[in-house]
Amino acid sequence: MENQHATSTTVAKAFAILDMLASKGEGGASLTEVSGHLGISKSTAHRYLTTLEKLTVVERDQKDHFLLGLKLIELAGAFLDDHNLRNVSEPFLNELAARTRETVHLAVPSANEVVYVAKVDSSHSIRMASRIGARMPMSCTSLGKAILAHYPSAQVEEIVREGLPARTPRTITSPQALHAELERVRAQGFAIDDQENEMGVRCVGAPIFDYTARVVGAISVSGPANRMSKERSLELGPLVRDAALEISKRIGYPR
Repeated sequence: MENQHATSTTVAKAFAILDMLASKGEGGASLTEVSGHLGISKSTAHRYLTTLEKLTVVERDQKDHFLLGLKLIELAGAFLDDHNLRNVSEPFLNELAARTRETVHLAVPSANEVVYVAKVDSSHSIRMASRIGARMPMSCTSLGKAILAHYPSAQVEEIVREGLPARTPRTITSPQALHAELERVRAQGFAIDDQENEMGVRCVGAPIFDYTARVVGAISVSGPANRMSKERSLELGPLVRDAALEISKRIGYPR
């Protein structure tokens, strides 16, 4: 039992390092920063990092900073190539991007967040800075609210209990207000993020359902608030909703 627990701790620490390096971006992190972040000695942090480096999951730059390695790109590529929802959605994402000239995302739920698994950039020079693999809160994104609106009530309550942090002055932080918002999303078939996750950005999202009628993801159209007015967001809602429904049908949604 002890060895099993030690192995689990080792894996958790390794993933904590990867999460930290992902948040650091191109600058990476020093041995001291990794040690401090994980609350472990430098010698222990060094052992983790050198092991990950040998596996090419982590690499080291000329400043002796550690960054995510090429092996992760290989693994992510294999996952995305085999991701049926992403493959089925691709033509619909491209069509939405062409029709709206804005950035289109596909995301899947992960605990109380959504994870981007596909993105088609806007044809405009000013684009969204989002990236595949990025995580965003469910409660303040159109993608997340579109999914959350179709979760069982117990699951929604669990997420609400974890807190509704304000990411902007427009973020919904009241459970009552969130429930009212989710009711509106269910009624109209799409959700709007009115600068709730990031000031200056509006998004319209709609849910994707699988063959069991379970919500498994969402798609969205995003753009700068000066191009994506509230009125335009409402106009685009049915377009996004219909595209999401077509994707749902392709993966067996019985409707």
